[in-house]
Amino acid sequence: MLKIRYILRLPFILFCFKTLLVFGQKQIGPDSVFYVYNSPFFKNFITKTTRNLTFEAGSLNQVSSIDLSVFKMNSGDFIKMKEGLYFHFHNSGRIYKCQPLDPESDSLRFVRLDATVNYNYNIGAYVFPAGENIYEYGGYGFWKSNGVVRKFNFKDREWDVVVLDREVHMPAATSYGHSVWLDSSQQFLYVPYQRIVNDGITKLNDESSNLLTSYRLNLKSFRWEFLGKTNPAVLNLLRSPYRVFSTTNGLFAAYTSRLCWIDFESNSIKVLTDPSLTQTLQRIQSFMLWYWDRQHIFWLNPSNGRYDSLFIDPSRFTSYTNEIWRKPQEWSDYAGGILMLVAAAVLTAAQYKKRKLILNKEESITEEPKHPFVATELSLLDLLITKQRQGLTVTIPEMNYVLGLKDKNQGMQKKVRSDVINRINEKYSFLNQEKVSLIQNIRSETDKRFFEYYLNPDHLERLRSLLS
Repeated sequence: MLKIRYILRLPFILFCFKTLLVFGQKQIGPDSVFYVYNSPFFKNFITKTTRNLTFEAGSLNQVSSIDLSVFKMNSGDFIKMKEGLYFHFHNSGRIYKCQPLDPESDSLRFVRLDATVNYNYNIGAYVFPAGENIYEYGGYGFWKSNGVVRKFNFKDREWDVVVLDREVHMPAATSYGHSVWLDSSQQFLYVPYQRIVNDGITKLNDESSNLLTSYRLNLKSFRWEFLGKTNPAVLNLLRSPYRVFSTTNGLFAAYTSRLCWIDFESNSIKVLTDPSLTQTLQRIQSFMLWYWDRQHIFWLNPSNGRYDSLFIDPSRFTSYTNEIWRKPQEWSDYAGGILMLVAAAVLTAAQYKKRKLILNKEESITEEPKHPFVATELSLLDLLITKQRQGLTVTIPEMNYVLGLKDKNQGMQKKVRSDVINRINEKYSFLNQEKVSLIQNIRSETDKRFFEYYLNPDHLERLRSLLS
């Protein structure tokens, strides 16, 4: 009788075991679900049918229900695909899907898909959709950068490594965006130059850390194709914009004095000088949400709920003669070049003058104003200079006041302060052609938990001359 009783209990035991297995496969816990307010911005984004779209959220807690003490990370990428709407948290393997995807609901419910536990192995990675898959490329982790491509495995809920024929590092990610581009057909991923970071080596100079080699990755065969040597003049362009938008025709980059359309498919650059338009784009801050679709930039200001768009007319851009990369030379190309040099020796004086005018025009395009700082950055620099003359440092409340952040929450204050300081240091480093920390900090004498800020004394006179 005892054996029969155990046998009768066996189906129930198996059922409980199976239930535990299924239960164990589901993501549970405080970070398993979050909600996003379905504003007109998201309703319009969800209904887009043109192509896969991706945009970054720098301050997710302003448009969602996430608890920063639980989720730890406040930024990531929204990814719209045919299969649905996803969100990927930066610096981690966490990925969520909107379930169900109802454009008319008041809120969007995002449920965690992955079962990963990895953090900070992919800092600054480029996340992109291709076909039915979501990929990550590059990033920084464990004290060095990498050129690894990872694909999310929807079945196993893990990230798989993609086997490539070589490792190509991507350019460093900054607050303005990425310098890599995924073509509209999602066939190729273009990398204009490489940035290698290895903090395990005492010092890497700029020449060894920035490799002037351009590649593109075939997303069908996952083989890298060498395109040529990166044009040094274009390298400076790619490293100095204050905002980058990924479009169907390349990267749309905004600078202080001009706009550039970087067309990877035709290996060319087009330029537009429009001060009014550049100032409008400067007002799209890093904590806002924005994306590009059909020659329009759409953006949302979470702090006041303003949703707006701006049309960019590609026909207004004029050709810029510099190529992004220069193709490798064959022996036949050298022979042709010699013949061209011989032919050039007999050109007339008028042709020579015409060529000089063209070269002067190119040089005028690459000229920047005396300084690239915008109004907000200038206000902070003026405060730092004034305090330094008095032998004082700038406190965090003083910096918040001059940046217009005194009424914002602490998370936004920290994010905007960091972005403004990083932009000033990057722009000043670009002007000096070397990495310089113009704005530095020390711990407060009154409260060691906080920092106070000052200008690098070695560069104070140089800065004054730039701003005068």
